[in-house]
Amino acid sequence: MLPQLKIGMKLFLYHTLSDAELIVHVSTGDDHAFAEIYKRYAEPIYRHIRKRISCRDDARDVLHDIFTSLWQRRESLPEARQLSAFLFAAAKYRVINYLSKHQFREGALVEFQRHFPLDSMGADHLVRERELSSLIETAVSSLPDKMQVIFRMSRQEHLSHKEIAENLNLSETTVKKQVANALKILKIKLVG
Repeated sequence: MLPQLKIGMKLFLYHTLSDAELIVHVSTGDDHAFAEIYKRYAEPIYRHIRKRISCRDDARDVLHDIFTSLWQRRESLPEARQLSAFLFAAAKYRVINYLSKHQFREGALVEFQRHFPLDSMGADHLVRERELSSLIETAVSSLPDKMQVIFRMSRQEHLSHKEIAENLNLSETTVKKQVANALKILKIKLVG
């Protein structure tokens, strides 16, 4: 049986409500309205994420992060006239963040292996490699979210400042400053 909502003397089924109406109800903590949004958008967003993330479990985690964030921020949600656009934009940034983290890890390991080939490494070197990879990832993950995304796009995806600015709707100057600030912070954290 579908959840029902009583408004005045009228009885509405959640599936008949518009996205904007559902957002209003979600903002008041209505979990049935939230469930309807999930029912409408989880599958198409998941398919969108899977086009970019090959691991099913990781794609599901990204999907659940999006909806968890939506629920946690329910009281401050903007009037979403285009809820689908809002959710797909959230998916885009979560996927970028996910890919950036994974590509950065892989890039750091490749660079480390270039300097210290595996055939010349003992177990001690492999432990150090894992520790270095972990330190780098921890340092990058501690950056503010927007700075982290910009830094990863610059260093892992090898995008120019102009391309990053266009992708994130920022000025090129802002991107340059964010990358420079990220490098300063990472230098302090990693070098001391």
